[in-house]
Amino acid sequence: MKARQFLNVVMERYGTGGAGGSLYTVSRINAKEHLFYRSTAEAQAAEKSRFDMECIWRMPTSRLRFEAYRSDDKRLNFLPFYGRRSGGDSKMLCMDAAGHTVLCDAAGLSVMPAPCLNEPKVDSPVSFSITRTNVETPNRADALYVLDRFVTSRNSFNFEALMFGEKTWDWVRLPPPPYVNNPAYNSTSIQSYTLLADGSTICISSPRHSLVGTYCFDTISCKWSKAGRWALPLYGRAEHVPELGNLWFGMADNSPHNFSALDLSNLDGAPKLLQDWQDLDPPEDWVQMRCSLLYLGAGKFCITKFFNIGDPDTEDNTTAAVLTGVEVLCGVSGGEVVHGGSSELQMIKHKSFISYDGIQCVL
Repeated sequence: MKARQFLNVVMERYGTGGAGGSLYTVSRINAKEHLFYRSTAEAQAAEKSRFDMECIWRMPTSRLRFEAYRSDDKRLNFLPFYGRRSGGDSKMLCMDAAGHTVLCDAAGLSVMPAPCLNEPKVDSPVSFSITRTNVETPNRADALYVLDRFVTSRNSFNFEALMFGEKTWDWVRLPPPPYVNNPAYNSTSIQSYTLLADGSTICISSPRHSLVGTYCFDTISCKWSKAGRWALPLYGRAEHVPELGNLWFGMADNSPHNFSALDLSNLDGAPKLLQDWQDLDPPEDWVQMRCSLLYLGAGKFCITKFFNIGDPDTEDNTTAAVLTGVEVLCGVSGGEVVHGGSSELQMIKHKSFISYDGIQCVL
């Protein structure tokens, strides 16, 4: 899989929209230029220190601009709407707190109205972009599955999918995870999620302490199944990478959420991390708030970590986002790097850059 060149960076500008609301912009950053050296050998030779980060004071010119019109809740969520099989890396869905949605393309500079959700989703919903194989028209095969991060029995539309019907896009209601119907269930978050190797099965997992466990949803049969009472040892989205030993890569569920690898090809028992790498060594007084992972192809990843770097004694809530480019190698053959096979994995850190420009997410 060829590495993608650009990242879609969504930024939130507090108080710059109408009536003091938030303005959101989308910029495109050249990952090859800012996050990676010209070669693996150059990255290995660099041996960067923890403080050696490029600082980007101004992002590239915004490609798209959005503003929510709802007066009581001006937050917007952006979800990636592209997948391994669908191609492209610039399409996304934007939704507001009332459930209004638009489809947009950061590369093509296009915005298209989409139907409203049947029920608004809470902040930071879980999403999966899946290319359906049972659709005759290829350009209508993509579907976006959206699930509330906090699933409740009170909401009959926790889980929906945006699909192209006979003439237009429509939101289709899907069954919620079965654990919401358990009288003993207390609302808990979906801590980690991924697509399994078939590209059509969704896997979600709760925090370890909740005892909800791990569940799978078959998007073809539209049925849920329980994998086990155990939780995936991950935080956020994990990516399946066939070219890297057919493994999954994500962020570990324990602080400081290191970059990790594991095998999810068999869910008969609780999977364990195969590798746990320190991808970033920030200053000790930085407080990590959240993180995310994006697979770029060709064994390369972008890791985004958000920190509170302010002074707690003065209630300074200054935040920073650090983007790091890493490369995973699967052994060496004849003195040359091999990006596949079953040999021992090796992580090579490339570049990091820090931004204080209000990054909300990287897609």
